[in-house]
Amino acid sequence: MARKNRQRIRKKLVYFFLNGKVHKVLKLSRGKDEVIAWCYVDKKRVMYSYAQVDKHMEKAYTVIEAGKILGRHRVTIEEYILQGKIKQPQKVYPISNPDSTWSKYMLSESDILDIHQFIIDAGHIRDLPSRAELQAILKHNLILYTKTDDGKFVPVWKAE
Repeated sequence: MARKNRQRIRKKLVYFFLNGKVHKVLKLSRGKDEVIAWCYVDKKRVMYSYAQVDKHMEKAYTVIEAGKILGRHRVTIEEYILQGKIKQPQKVYPISNPDSTWSKYMLSESDILDIHQFIIDAGHIRDLPSRAELQAILKHNLILYTKTDDGKFVPVWKAE
């Protein structure tokens, strides 16, 4: 019983951005220090050092995850993409059938920041996190809030 409580849960790495290209992990071996991944842009298998991937990768977000972070529905974000209001993010497709009609968008952190900026420029700022809050959410930093006299919660930032 004690062993179960002490085991650390590792988050599973499936999709990631490296050098501006979206990848999917096919095989990961920390002992051998290797990651075999599928590069969707180049349409080929590639091998990287695990240390290199761990150090330089950016997390890949689905449209649903980006919507939750930004406080918008996935359909709204997809409409922005299809109407050309924001640049089209990279797509993932079935590896066994690259010519398939099925695909889904994967967004990088910079894509999410671009969507955030578009929403601000369009004037739809209700329930939108500030840029500092958004960057903290993307980097998994701790955000502390304090309650003001009028009952609103405002973020409190630690000096760096």
